[in-house]
Amino acid sequence: MDGFAALDRYFVRLADVPRDELPRMRGVFRPVRLARGELLFRAGEPADKVAFVVEGLIALWYSAADGRERVLGFRAEDELVCAYGAVLRDSPAHATAEALEETRLLVASRPAFDELCAGHPAWGRALAKLTDRLYLQQDERQRALLMDDAETRYRDFLAAYPHLAGRLTQRQIASYVGVTPVALSRIRSRMAAVNLG
Repeated sequence: MDGFAALDRYFVRLADVPRDELPRMRGVFRPVRLARGELLFRAGEPADKVAFVVEGLIALWYSAADGRERVLGFRAEDELVCAYGAVLRDSPAHATAEALEETRLLVASRPAFDELCAGHPAWGRALAKLTDRLYLQQDERQRALLMDDAETRYRDFLAAYPHLAGRLTQRQIASYVGVTPVALSRIRSRMAAVNLG
């Protein structure tokens, strides 16, 4: 599949970006391939990229003080990846973006993407919708971590990411849910017992 065609569809659906603006966008993004385990950006580095996932899977994670990785979220096909909070703060990225599979991306430098967004009102609308979407995702994630028990968070993960559950390891899912892999295994066993009973 042509990655640029997918990127075109993404922005046309998101904010009804006019077709005559799409060539400008194509001039800003370039194809990049990441091998499994390769990083798009690392915590502490400049937040200077915007990427669109054409094919593959990216995990966004923090390195906690105890050395463990805490998964913030996942980005798969037809999603954007960016250290947006760091861009707003004009600070280095706080999270690391790692390819969990061989991943094809379209990547733009942040300054070029910002220049694109300033060029036509539709791009401003797209940026506003992306900001709203990111805020709602972060708000829901924070609420779940503070208010829900681990089994509820796991059920919510399965509901939100049914297409990803089979592509992730138990460790990755456990980190996203906020439990150890052993605790996740117990949750899965309880859920299976209830479903059988």
